[in-house]
Amino acid sequence: MSDVSNETVQQIENTLNEVDRALDRLRSGTYRACEVCGSEIEENLLAADALRASCVAHPRLPDAE
Repeated sequence: MSDVSNETVQQIENTLNEVDRALDRLRSGTYRACEVCGSEIEENLLAADALRASCVAHPRLPDAE
């Protein structure tokens, strides 16, 4: 087998889920909209974290399960 821990696998799965959510938002035209309030996510925030789903007024959203 491999020396990859369960925690590492979980982190990778969480990242893949975030990528899927970001792609869904791109497809639906809501990529730049905050998932909490609908306001526009600032471009500099998206440049720093392309998977970001919330505006500066809201904390990072928990991973969707």
